[in-house]
Formats: sequence, structure tokens, C-alpha cells
Amino acid sequence: MTESMEQCATCFGEGTVGSEHGPVTCVDCCGLGRLPPSFHLRERRLRELEQNYTTNPETSRDVRFLVHEVRTAQHALLQIMAAAMDAPATDTLAARIRFVSNQALGLYPVTTNE
Repeated sequence: MTESMEQCATCFGEGTVGSEHGPVTCVDCCGLGRLPPSFHLRERRLRELEQNYTTNPETSRDVRFLVHEVRTAQHALLQIMAAAMDAPATDTLAARIRFVSNQALGLYPVTTNE
């Protein structure tokens, strides 16, 4: 990943944002100036969705179902990735599975070989 991709766009890498009461910690990067991996951002967003939409009885069941489905699929993909990591380093299929799983999960930064 390049430096510009990791830098928080909300605080421009500073870790703080302005408010009516002075500088406060950026909520997107938690004051680090860099965004956490997408795995963490996804979980944070799922929690926000649960908090915001589970108070309404009409949407509560649907939101909880969808959040559960996302977490279940994410867990399954994590297990597949872990199994592929146990394969020998020369196994090209396992390497491809690790790469595609990581693209979906966003656990490790992807670097280019130059």
C-alpha cells in the first residue's frame, strides 16, 4: 500500500480534527493519522449499524440478520485463509486463495513487486 492510501482523509494524517471545543481525536483513525485495516473498519461499521438500526422494531430483525451474515461469511473466509496458510509455500493454488481472501478481508497490506 502506498502512503497516501493509508493516511486518514478525515484528519489528513494529523490524528486530530477541529471542533467547536478545539481539537479532538479523529474518530476515523482513533488519533493515529492512518486508517486501520479494512477488517477493523468493517467491524466498526457493523457495530454502528447495529446501534443505529436495532432500536426500530421494523428494521431490527433485518439488520441483525444482515450483520450476522456478513460476520459469518467473514469468519468462513478467515478459516479458508488460515487453511491455505498451512499449505506448502510452493502451492500456487493456496497462494492464490491467500491473496484473494486477503483482498476481501483486508488483513494484510498488499505490496507490489518492482
